[in-house]
Amino acid sequence: MRVLILRPAEVLSETVEMFRKAGIEAYGCPFVALRYENFQVPPHDFAIVTSQNSAREIAKRRIKLEKVIAIGKKTAEILKNAGYEVLVPNRFESGAIVEEFKELLKGKRVVAIRSDQGSDVLRRISEFADYSEVFAYRIVKLKGEEQKKEIERVKSGFYDAIVFSSRMIAESFLENCDEECIEKLRKMVLIAIGTPTAEFLEKRGLSAIIPDEFTFEGIKKLIKVLKDANSRC
Repeated sequence: MRVLILRPAEVLSETVEMFRKAGIEAYGCPFVALRYENFQVPPHDFAIVTSQNSAREIAKRRIKLEKVIAIGKKTAEILKNAGYEVLVPNRFESGAIVEEFKELLKGKRVVAIRSDQGSDVLRRISEFADYSEVFAYRIVKLKGEEQKKEIERVKSGFYDAIVFSSRMIAESFLENCDEECIEKLRKMVLIAIGTPTAEFLEKRGLSAIIPDEFTFEGIKKLIKVLKDANSRC
């Protein structure tokens, strides 16, 4: 089972290697690039860190934060290793923070440290707290020779599955696709790391499955289950 993993270049090789060590024939291609900002964090009671990319930049710059809420195990791990105390929602997506931490955040100063292309879900916090956000990085869609090569491989039937690690990556990938590519996607296994990405794909007429845990460990387990099921057929 050949799997194409779509992630930014900064974290792509380690993800591909993790999958290969698990016996999965994995390949990777970045369909977005990250452009980091020289951001300042305003006074706050709680800081929400939405991704590993933001967490790495915070740790690297040793930015002082008060109480921290992180989305995802890896994001939390990076921050904890840098000395921050971190809370984590049960589900690794923005909506879980709004649902699980509403009472804790009510009336507080809350800043989200995120990309410029994050979902609007976190902005619902402004309904019950003093909410603001800063962009740690900007996401730029890629449309070069490397991306064209992967689209051609998809059209040739080289891959059995594609992993979309964010809504923006899915959007960039589909903008590189022609109708032949879209038709091929309809016959493939598409895996979305979270609900927003799956919903975006569904709006484009593509059905994606979601792992029980919204992490790459969760995706790895899901692919192994799919591989085992195929081998029994």
